[in-house]
Amino acid sequence: MFVNRFFATLVIRPAATGGDKLIQLLKRKVSGNAKRSAALGLEIDESLIELLDDKARDFEKLMVRCEPRRCAIYEHRGLMFSETMEVADMMMTGRPARVPVVRGHLGGALYRARTIFGAETIEIRGADTSVFGGIFGIREYPAQTTPRQLEALLSVDFGFVLTQSFTFLGRAAATEKFRLRMTQMENAGDRAVSQADALIDAGDDLMSNRFVLGDHHFTLAVYASSMKALRDQMAIARAALADTGMVAAREGAALEAAYWSQLVGNFAWRARPAPITSLNFAAFSPFHTFPAGLASGNHWGDAVALLKTNARSPYFFNFHKGDLGHTLIIGPSGGGKTVLLNFLMAQAEKTGARQIFIDKDRGAQIFVQASGGTYLALRNGVATGFSPLKALCDTPGDKSFLSIFIRQLVRADGLPVSVQEERRIEDGINAVMKLPSADRSLSALRSMLGMKDISGVGARLEKWTSEGSLGWVFDNPADRMTLGARFIGFDMTDFLDNADIRTPVMLYLFHRIDQLLSGERMIICIDEFWKALGDEAFRRFAQDGLKTYRKRNALLVFATQSPADALKSDISHSILEQVATKIMLPNPFGARRDYVEGFALSEAEFKLVRDDLAPESHKFLVKQGHDSVVVELDLSGLDDALAVLSGRAETNAVADEIIAEVGNDPVLWLPLFHQRRRPS
Repeated sequence: MFVNRFFATLVIRPAATGGDKLIQLLKRKVSGNAKRSAALGLEIDESLIELLDDKARDFEKLMVRCEPRRCAIYEHRGLMFSETMEVADMMMTGRPARVPVVRGHLGGALYRARTIFGAETIEIRGADTSVFGGIFGIREYPAQTTPRQLEALLSVDFGFVLTQSFTFLGRAAATEKFRLRMTQMENAGDRAVSQADALIDAGDDLMSNRFVLGDHHFTLAVYASSMKALRDQMAIARAALADTGMVAAREGAALEAAYWSQLVGNFAWRARPAPITSLNFAAFSPFHTFPAGLASGNHWGDAVALLKTNARSPYFFNFHKGDLGHTLIIGPSGGGKTVLLNFLMAQAEKTGARQIFIDKDRGAQIFVQASGGTYLALRNGVATGFSPLKALCDTPGDKSFLSIFIRQLVRADGLPVSVQEERRIEDGINAVMKLPSADRSLSALRSMLGMKDISGVGARLEKWTSEGSLGWVFDNPADRMTLGARFIGFDMTDFLDNADIRTPVMLYLFHRIDQLLSGERMIICIDEFWKALGDEAFRRFAQDGLKTYRKRNALLVFATQSPADALKSDISHSILEQVATKIMLPNPFGARRDYVEGFALSEAEFKLVRDDLAPESHKFLVKQGHDSVVVELDLSGLDDALAVLSGRAETNAVADEIIAEVGNDPVLWLPLFHQRRRPS
């Protein structure tokens, strides 16, 4: 895969008095030691350095959308290297390499390989191998220029170096060029009225400062490992240039000049300089490329995953944009959403983040258990293993939660809780929490809330005790919600349609999760979260998490089938504002109002999701900030990995059977799982 990288160089050209000061500046090493520089006979013009620095700052502000940074000197294994010289070296060889900082002439560090010029071909002969290259220049410019003119080059499957320079002409020199062109047309009897009118209009625009004129130079150097590969790649490059409307010529007699003209400041070596306007130059240099993400330096370090774009270039995926990492994955049922979700979670293991899954239909069970995690599938009527009074501590925070929790239990019948009853609940909790952990239970709390009032809070708590119909939910002999593992999964499918149980279970689960947020990296992944959005406790948790988890070094990953589910929610505004990364899988039945009006996709992005991307293409749209890119995750042929990343009823049953036989160590059960799940 190839990545498109852009380097912009600002050159200050002072008046040449007493020798070219620019050359002097490039030949010396700026040390800030005026006495040493004077001893070497070198002149330092501090005003030029300040001017260049000012212009660089202006450029950075104007190009802020591209997130530019200055090339610098860096340290590697105790030695100093120069990014600036590495760019120059790459322009000459087509290959990246480290270039050390040298004390002498910079050319000594650059010229590390022998360059041999043939009739149309360059050979760059290194110590161990040779690279062959050819260069195109512009023979005739296109009649019109547009910012998308050179985009065909972004997708070619080989390396190249495209170099342009633009040297501004003063107004007098620019006006003279227009006058000379008009004179040439008149002397030749050229009757191209429209061209003459265009020249007059252009001259007016020049005098009105709508643009400036400058000499432009363009070279496209293609490099390959063999002559045959070079011929093939040059043919592709020529076709890509032809699509722009320009007439490209392969450099022959001027090959060496074209090669050296790639280096910054080598204006005298430009083989085909031509005057164009600053508007033309802007169209030739729009800095368009496919988003590449960040390979390193992200909020959690290195990229989470490496994906391939439509142009076969790398895309370094990260949940975070800055320090905000909440992510939303939208895709219809059967579209690969679960595979993608669990793949990203598997890749995120390198970050060291703890992962908690709120699962549906046990889609992540095999993945969590294969990763060495714990998975608890909650079932209606089956003991959950939850016992909040035993698990929580006698602290103000836990007792405050228990007060809210118990009020939720006794309010389930629709009856209100009076102020007096609230006090009784708080007193009961204080008393129970003084008991040894083993003696704490809802039954013990029930005895402290009174037995006389048949509609009081004590009577309403009765069904939640071990003797009641719902005792299996929260009044168990011990609390089995162990949160010490790096991977933890809960399947709540059975509870999502049981309103009486769903809300208190979510209250308890999210309180326990909240206690884990101590600054340690954490990902909380909620599959099919549209179903949970119907619960008030979940909505409160999601809204609070979207707004505060960034400060607690945690992130939420939501997955859902339709954008409408999120948009209809009471917390839709928080989702739209706080989600940093949106992943849209192909959806042939997607509605424009959901994607464009709801999630602010552009018309082109919506067309990709609905029309252009086929569900079987393994491609999807990633939108992060202002950037969007189509990437591919094709795991075809990796049947064992797919069986782990996407659990189904039949494979979950196989895994359950084997784990019951040999235990939950994935080293023992996973090989047996793959053997038994395959058809014999």
